[in-house]
Amino acid sequence: MLARYLALASVVGLVLPLAGCTGSARTQITVASLPSAFPAPMYVAERDGTFEREGLEVTIVELQSGADGVAAAVSGSAQIADIGFDDLVTLAEEGEEGLVMVHNLVRRVTLALVMDQEVARERGVSRSSPLPERYAALRGLRLGVTSPGAASDRYLRYYLREAGLDPERDAEIIAIGDGSSLLAALETDQIDAYQLSPPTPYVAEAEGFGTILIDGAAGDVPALADFAYTGFAANREWARGNPDAVRAFTRALDTAMETVRADAAATAEQIADRMSEDDVGILRRTLEALMPALSTDGCFEAEAVRTTLTTMHDIGITPAAGDPAESALWTNEYNDC
Repeated sequence: MLARYLALASVVGLVLPLAGCTGSARTQITVASLPSAFPAPMYVAERDGTFEREGLEVTIVELQSGADGVAAAVSGSAQIADIGFDDLVTLAEEGEEGLVMVHNLVRRVTLALVMDQEVARERGVSRSSPLPERYAALRGLRLGVTSPGAASDRYLRYYLREAGLDPERDAEIIAIGDGSSLLAALETDQIDAYQLSPPTPYVAEAEGFGTILIDGAAGDVPALADFAYTGFAANREWARGNPDAVRAFTRALDTAMETVRADAAATAEQIADRMSEDDVGILRRTLEALMPALSTDGCFEAEAVRTTLTTMHDIGITPAAGDPAESALWTNEYNDC
């Protein structure tokens, strides 16, 4: 896995702008992000000038998978990336400790599993079915993921194992790419189901060709409902050399999060084009659904991190339990906690 991240880094490093000075008094930061609704505070901070008021010039580079973001941050091509704790654990297990989580973003696994409507009907499952039946309905299907090893892949394999299925034999897992590509693949019958954080699973359901079977943001999977899932990780060396910039970044996110929580409808209007989502109603629904999962202050709770790391290892998401101590994988140093 580490070799794959490093290989990706050699490619990503060719296309991402580097931080530096171009005559502006503002500190430049490149953030690698997988387009989804949960970094909404970052998009708001970009649009309403919060980053600028904090003395930052932030360039957001949208990538196709979380693995790409890890590669960008490891290589230093991006200074910050939104990634999962599972990525950090995997990297640390393989000897790469160059990243540290500096801002808690999502406190629950927010992946939504959407299945082709006809397939769900044939298998007699819906979101109201018992969870084990929803897992078992994945047997023999073509399941789309963004890329091998990404969260969409790892947690899908967990669902299969929970049903007593072998992910290698009892389903066909297909790497498709970003959310738009997964949505198109489901609509054109290239795959039978996929999971990703909203909004695209909600789009599939709204347009009548998909059925949401598992809504992670709503807490459908109890083991993943109180979870340090995703955050903004910084290149550790860069963060040590630029602590004020990291604090300014997290402060801007906290300020923007107040805006998101105050008016999801206005936020949806503001960031819709950034999300490549034409249906503002879907985006508003997404933000409202995600609200219970979004961190309000970016702070990490040590016990929640410990439980998360143990759970990820127990259910087979990560190869090791990981070190729960502050500064090993995460830190509140740059947050006002």
